[in-house]
Amino acid sequence: MTVANYVRELKLSRAAELLLDDDQRVIDIAIALGFNSEISFSRAFKQMFEISPSQYRKSGKRVGLKKPIEVSDFSTALEEESGARFVEVKIDERDAFLIKGMSTEISGLFSLTQDFAQKVPQLWAHLEQEVVLPKEQDLRFIGVVDITQANFDGTNLKYWAGVVLDEQVSMPTLPSVVSEKLEVLTVPKQTYAVVKHKGPIQGLPKTLSWFVLNWLPASGYRGIDGYELEVYPKDYQSQSQDAEMEYWVPIVRA
Repeated sequence: MTVANYVRELKLSRAAELLLDDDQRVIDIAIALGFNSEISFSRAFKQMFEISPSQYRKSGKRVGLKKPIEVSDFSTALEEESGARFVEVKIDERDAFLIKGMSTEISGLFSLTQDFAQKVPQLWAHLEQEVVLPKEQDLRFIGVVDITQANFDGTNLKYWAGVVLDEQVSMPTLPSVVSEKLEVLTVPKQTYAVVKHKGPIQGLPKTLSWFVLNWLPASGYRGIDGYELEVYPKDYQSQSQDAEMEYWVPIVRA
């Protein structure tokens, strides 16, 4: 579910169009679209299009462009399927923290080979079956999507299902049988757009699509490659119409 990659693909597609339709310098296009340097822009451009910006301009062909999802079609579907007409979004900052859990590789929301809908529930089920966590502790469950090494096509995402470690829940207090089965991940300090999702968890992709298509473009922020969080309350019931959870998307000022 890599929001940052989707937005970046749209920006690079816009850059490709400017290379063909405009005589601006490559560095000017890069800066205008939010890249820090021509080098970082060229590297990202080549990863997506497999040729450099200058080679793309010389080719004169519009190939490999990413187009936005149709907002009108999506908005209707969102209202019909989830009943949502408004999604609550807030900006928050979270310090670095540790989680202990299990991970698997997935293809995200905007991938042509998306498999998150199958693999994520399987991972959570595996966590519940294989690891008996102490019920006397007030555990905070969290899903983390690591997109720092993701490919432009939305593949190679690492999804973590686990427990937040803090003053109340630390590695030594978890039973040894638990610790042996789990890995530790450090999530760095980040600023987030916190998207509240209400209803069954299957509707989360549509809530995130609304966020990408409606909120983010007008917000003054942009998504970045970082760690996206799925924050669940205690006793979360994923299939309940009244269920509420939060999806935290790492962002910076545009």
